[in-house]
Order: sequence, then structure tokens, then C-alpha cells
Amino acid sequence: MPMKFIVLFLLAAAATASHAMWVTVTRNEVATVYIDSSAISKMGGNRRVWVVYDLQAPDQTGQQSVKSNIDYDCAEGKYKTLSATSHPNKMGNGPAIKVLPVPEGWRPISQDSMSRQLFAFACAW
Repeated sequence: MPMKFIVLFLLAAAATASHAMWVTVTRNEVATVYIDSSAISKMGGNRRVWVVYDLQAPDQTGQQSVKSNIDYDCAEGKYKTLSATSHPNKMGNGPAIKVLPVPEGWRPISQDSMSRQLFAFACAW
């Protein structure tokens, strides 16, 4: 009986660990920005994160959110967007409307508050 309990507990823990844990990092009049705190990867001084930008209202193309995979270089203060997709529903839900173009290479963190707050949150992890 105790062994069954342990196995069931471990299975439940593994299933729970696979779900995203979105944390609000910042918001303004246009969007609320979240990081999946359960999926932050540490790679030396770098962090790889999933970010969702939830728009307050859908834009003219029908997108309500953008989901991005981003690498942060915490020591150098720069980032690289690996992928970005727009979605018709909040929280990156629904089929991707389109795959968005991403700039190549590393870019400096801009001084706007959303970028700085995302960087600070990811690198503090």
C-alpha cells in the first residue's frame, strides 16, 4: 500500500509540474505581460523563458496575445527572441494566427519599463 501511494504521488507531481505557471510581471494600458515561472531555464548566466503579451483588446488582425520564447544574457544586459507567435485568444491560446518575424542575434535591453521588468524577473530567478 505505501508503495502505491508513493507512485501515485510521484505521478501527480510530474503531471502538475508540466503545467504552465504564468506570473504577471507588468501591465500597462495596452497589455499585461506574463512569464511562465515553471519553465524558466538556467544556462550559466543566461535564462530562457516563455513570455505572453496579453492585449487588452484584439487588434485589427484579430490577435489577442503574443507568445514568445526569449533568451536573456543576465551578465551583458541583452536578449534574443527565439520565436514568437500571435494568437486569437488570451494567454497564447488558440491556433497561431501567424509566426512573427524575430530579429537575428542579441539585442540590448531597451529602457522601457516592460522590457526592463521582464529582464529583471527572469534574471532574478
